[in-house]
Amino acid sequence: MTAEELMTRKLSWAKASDPLHPFRTQVDGHTLTIRLNDFPEESMYSLLIDGQAVSDFDDWPKIWSRPS
Repeated sequence: MTAEELMTRKLSWAKASDPLHPFRTQVDGHTLTIRLNDFPEESMYSLLIDGQAVSDFDDWPKIWSRPS
């Protein structure tokens, strides 16, 4: 599973209690987390797989659903 694959895969995110890591989901036995970064000096978000940053991005993928 690569970051590119995950960015184009339909994922449903759940709210997490950590304000710096506000979204979490499980995929194929791995925990995916979204980290909020120091925007605009850095990308807005980072995608983490099992705690390791694998990708930075600014625009939330349209195929992903996030809780309201």
